[in-house]
Amino acid sequence: MKVYEAIANAFVKEGTTTIFGLLGDGNMNWAAVMSKVPGMENVDARDEGAALTMAEGWARATGKVGVCSVTHGPGITRMTTSLVSVTRCQIPVVICTSATELNNDLINQAIDQRRLVSATGAGYVEVLKPAFAESAVRQAFHMARTELRPVVLAVPMDVQKMECDADGEDYEPSTTLFNGQQKIRPAVDRLTAAVEIIRGSKKCVVIAGRGAMKSGALEAAAKLAKRLGALTATSLLAKGAFGDPEYHAGVAGLFSTKSVMGLFEEADCAIAIGASLNPHTIEGGYLFPHGKIIHIDAEPAVVMGNGRAADCYVQGDAAVTTQMIEELLAGESFSQDGYRTAAVKKILLNADRDPAEYEIEAGTVDPRDACRVLDEHLPAEVGVAIGLGHSFAFPVMVMKKPRPFEIYSNGFGSIGQTFATAIGAAVALKGKPLVAIEGDGGAMQNIQELDTLRRTGAKLLFVIMNDETLGAEYHKLKAAKLEPALANVESPDFAAVAKGFGVRGVTARTLEEVATGVDEFLSGDGPMVMDMRISRNVLNITYRRMFYGEDV
Repeated sequence: MKVYEAIANAFVKEGTTTIFGLLGDGNMNWAAVMSKVPGMENVDARDEGAALTMAEGWARATGKVGVCSVTHGPGITRMTTSLVSVTRCQIPVVICTSATELNNDLINQAIDQRRLVSATGAGYVEVLKPAFAESAVRQAFHMARTELRPVVLAVPMDVQKMECDADGEDYEPSTTLFNGQQKIRPAVDRLTAAVEIIRGSKKCVVIAGRGAMKSGALEAAAKLAKRLGALTATSLLAKGAFGDPEYHAGVAGLFSTKSVMGLFEEADCAIAIGASLNPHTIEGGYLFPHGKIIHIDAEPAVVMGNGRAADCYVQGDAAVTTQMIEELLAGESFSQDGYRTAAVKKILLNADRDPAEYEIEAGTVDPRDACRVLDEHLPAEVGVAIGLGHSFAFPVMVMKKPRPFEIYSNGFGSIGQTFATAIGAAVALKGKPLVAIEGDGGAMQNIQELDTLRRTGAKLLFVIMNDETLGAEYHKLKAAKLEPALANVESPDFAAVAKGFGVRGVTARTLEEVATGVDEFLSGDGPMVMDMRISRNVLNITYRRMFYGEDV
């Protein structure tokens, strides 16, 4: 058996069912073997970085390790931004690639791949002898799964074609080394200290993060919040996690409205469950000025975004710890109304309304109203993927429906990552609808993947919030009293571009056209692009705070 055959067989034994990639000299032998595996789904991307983020999206949607394959050298260099982004987002993906022949640095595609990949924060495993082939695959999958990051598996061109002793039958997958995350029980003294703080509180806020979602802590968190009469909130990455909107305050921190921040200011206790409490989530430490912080996380210690530790840090599994706190309080028959009053409910009912008025240019819509229409017309079971840039604050703050699936590719602060990630997720959803929302600048960075989207037939609506400018830079230039027009870039007709790729396309210049476009997507088959022309005059709340010092 050739090395590339042994590696292909090992990938199959690891449970690989879907591959996102771009064919090249370095991976074509492996790809040829994988293509013959019954039921294997091969998604051919048009760019290596997009292929990786598609695998990322698939991993997010399935909870499994994503698989990507590209060639060596330029194939790896073209995916470096995505490697950083996927690493920062903590998503497990294994990238099967190659390397130039050993001891032959004169080949024009030669590069020190290990140093390049390591600089991104991703893992790197290289097969330098045939006997290591199967072990290398097992190691790569184990690293990806346990370290929650992408891992590049490189097999030099000459080693690939060597014979190895593997027979393909005795391979033991990495799952034999990983039986799942153990649920850490909290120390009794820490648990007691947390309960003591809660007993002395009158107004609590329960904040759930991505760790709460992963551990299955949301039900216990909602139950605890009800007992405490607490407001519920989330980090950005856990947006939509709480299903009961009645006393839900939305995303805590940078994306909180002024009325919600006023409620948070009254809190005497904030309980963070599986949330890192980074600077954005706690507004640099100013969000809960009078509240004691109880921080629940599985890590040995977490420093919050203000450079301090919580008043009470409890190391433990989010679900187990939250449930134990709830049971202790239930045993004491402890309960209170807290924030859960008619007056607070009224405040939250209109908390997302931004009173600021702007002149809306002809042929465009107010992005705040447009996102509200999107939210109203998209059923709650439809997931969303939201990109970066100035426009992304609008759907984050306005779209309120709790959704089972939301993606934020903001780990590296790079635009252009969301569309491809959404394609991978949509492939995994097997016909269930998904919506990706991104600005026109980000959309142009991977617009060629419309071809990939067409070939998959995935049910994805790509909403391009198009203000014909690099929105973040436009408003930052304006705030700095520099020439904002430097950021203006005329956009193509995205609806026509979509149709050129064989994808349905519509242009929305009115709120009625936004609503009609969403309804048309839902009732039809396959993907669609909506070129939503938005006003560039509307400045989001977060930018008004950060760059103009407005109290909004």
